[in-house]
Amino acid sequence: MSKYKSFSVHSGLCSCRRAIAAIAAGAAAVSLPLTILGVGTVGAILFKLSSASAHSMMPTSAVSYFTAEPDEPDKVSDNPTESEDVSSDAQEQAQEQKKVSGGSSVSSDAESDKPSDSSDKSADDSSQGKVIEKTIKNSGYHYGSVYVKDGNSNYDLDIKNLLSSPARCKIKKNAGYQVLLVHTHTTESYAEKDSDSYSKKYNPRTTDKSESVVAVGDEIEKKLNAAGIRTLHITTYHDYPEYTGAYNRARETIKKYLKKYPSIEMVIDVHRDSMTQDDGTKIKPTATVNGKKAAQVMIITGCDNEGKLDFDGWRDNSIIAVQLQKQMADKYEGLARPLYFAPFRYNMDLTPNSLLIEFGTDVNTLSEARYSGQMVGNCLVNVLEKYVVN
Repeated sequence: MSKYKSFSVHSGLCSCRRAIAAIAAGAAAVSLPLTILGVGTVGAILFKLSSASAHSMMPTSAVSYFTAEPDEPDKVSDNPTESEDVSSDAQEQAQEQKKVSGGSSVSSDAESDKPSDSSDKSADDSSQGKVIEKTIKNSGYHYGSVYVKDGNSNYDLDIKNLLSSPARCKIKKNAGYQVLLVHTHTTESYAEKDSDSYSKKYNPRTTDKSESVVAVGDEIEKKLNAAGIRTLHITTYHDYPEYTGAYNRARETIKKYLKKYPSIEMVIDVHRDSMTQDDGTKIKPTATVNGKKAAQVMIITGCDNEGKLDFDGWRDNSIIAVQLQKQMADKYEGLARPLYFAPFRYNMDLTPNSLLIEFGTDVNTLSEARYSGQMVGNCLVNVLEKYVVN
């Protein structure tokens, strides 16, 4: 089955899904165990299909399975009011994720639409889940210290060649903005404390930018600016008050600032991941670097695997992605999870040198993620120094 459908086909599917959802509302009492999806009723799964991207636009983890909803963003159109969803059979999704993860039984969380506030953080802890802290080891194919998890069927990364290839990047120090930092999921946040358990009532999202992935972006921004690589950090909410359509809204933000500041050479979308096993156990990926605990980091670079994404520039992105991966692997042992070579765009088609980077998961602490942001900032400086021009 093709992973991607044209917009015209999608429109028809949307109409069908709406009709099916209406029928499902009248048949909600009919129960059918859908064990492969973990969904209890026909009505529930039809509702999921009728709103396929409502709660699940977080980038796919390289060690994640899909749940009932695809854990990937809408295939974005240039019109932010029209959202083309990435649609495929649930079994096909699960099998694709097994191939990516090497068979790990981990599923990404579908988070609720409403970010938490201070009252949520003190929620009743009577319902607890387990946290497993681990260092996600290198796996997939590799060249030297660079490891790649490949989610594509038609392309592999020639790591050796990419490491020696020049990126389409010209950095001018102490000039106009060179790097743009954005957050598609601006409200993604972290655990309050280092713990081997979590409250199942806590929603790891917040509108407090000092407690979210925005704070991680701040650390990257500081490192780049200190090196004379002027960086613009946009902290606009794209996933609040509405989660659905976050990638479309982020796309419009990126396009706006690329037009306003044509000097921008690189765009980085800063996220945090979320990994939960079937039994509710959450995975906390960490590494100890220079005696201090850090959240492990995963770079995602996209690919037009089937030629249907209008994403010819994906090869340009892969050069800078692989070179950054090597810097991280060589400079800070254990910090980098394998680079995920994904069959999606994630808005990385808008300019060369676009990346999506995941900092830890929802059970890492903010301090761990911020420390990782500092180290990734250092590595970015090292990579971009090679592309400095007068």
